[in-house]
Amino acid sequence: MRVERGRVRVEFLGADNPRVVAFMDRLCRLVRRLQGAPRSTVTEALRRQERRVRDVSRLAGISKALLDACVFQAPPGAERAAAVREAVFAARSLRWPPVPGDDQLPYEDAAQQLGLSVHDVQRLLYADAPGARLLVKAPSFTGRALLARYNLELARAVLLDAERVRVTARGGWRGIFRAVKVARVMHTLTRVGNGYRLELTGPAAAFVSRPQRYGARLARVVPALARAPGWRLEAELRHGEETVRFAVRGSSGAKRGTKAQKATAGGASTRDVKARAPVGQRAVRTGFDSRWERSLDAELRARIKAAGGAWTLSRETTPVPAGDELLLPDFTLRHTDGREALVEVVGFWTPEYLEAKARKVAAAGLDHLILVVYRGLAVGRAGAALVDAAGAERIVWFVQKPKAAEVLRAAERWGRAVE
Repeated sequence: MRVERGRVRVEFLGADNPRVVAFMDRLCRLVRRLQGAPRSTVTEALRRQERRVRDVSRLAGISKALLDACVFQAPPGAERAAAVREAVFAARSLRWPPVPGDDQLPYEDAAQQLGLSVHDVQRLLYADAPGARLLVKAPSFTGRALLARYNLELARAVLLDAERVRVTARGGWRGIFRAVKVARVMHTLTRVGNGYRLELTGPAAAFVSRPQRYGARLARVVPALARAPGWRLEAELRHGEETVRFAVRGSSGAKRGTKAQKATAGGASTRDVKARAPVGQRAVRTGFDSRWERSLDAELRARIKAAGGAWTLSRETTPVPAGDELLLPDFTLRHTDGREALVEVVGFWTPEYLEAKARKVAAAGLDHLILVVYRGLAVGRAGAALVDAAGAERIVWFVQKPKAAEVLRAAERWGRAVE
């Protein structure tokens, strides 16, 4: 990454170079052949490919992207490693100082004490080390898929210095919305014609207290974005005392062999990059924003089932206009008689975020929207604005966790028929 005239330039690897794609294919095949080997062996095998490349640091980044897609697992018996070490070290201390020829004696003493063979003692001594974890599943990447993943990692790394990120796309918004909500990043969504413009708060923003953790969450949005058609990302980055700009655009779903994505960095020369999500990689996680949402989801489903299933529950399936913005409630409850109730869980963010939430709720004007609000919110005027926007009677307050019974009672009262 380099900065020229206030713009960030990132050198993405191009999929139009057959030698690059062939080398990526080679790395993928190499890792698949090593399935069952320790992580240290896989890492060393990738490192030894240095003789085939000119840029060793770039190879390190590619190797990391590939290793991150692998599934490693502790070897059998790794939970006993600490006890094995303690026994071996104690046996060694009893035979101190060492004399020539007694190298195996501490292992034999420990094996006898633990009821293991000498071979198992030596195997388990450091079995809990990260490098000892076994490769149990190698990704089924092609070279182009690995290239796409690496280029996405480059873009994600740049965003760690972002103060503000703007996203536009021609489609795929449901996946993008879900990724943003699961990542729990502060955002504003604005309707633009038939599409939307999404503005995300970056980790370098002045009020973000834990930028590294927040930046890791923001990075989760990028793979979901890469699956959307006609997408564009623009970011304002903090670079020393100045603000610089970064931009990247692309289009997913292109046919194999076409120029699927153009990635630019503020006017830099374009390079072809495949934007299709790598095989075996889910672009959007299906988790919950918080433990409160997870708890409410489980309890609602249990109560609905116990009551005979008159209501059905779905997550984040009903985006509704809120002026020029969009509101995507956490849950939608639908009754067999045609009624529908929307449920939004509100935890603690910032006063500015809650004021924006109150503005959206007021603009949406939904009389069947139920807010489930944490009583511990120390938000002052923002909290009052939230009550005014939703109406006190359509707010279900909670202290430790949301109560499904109260939410269902509110749904029975405020649910309305929809076309």
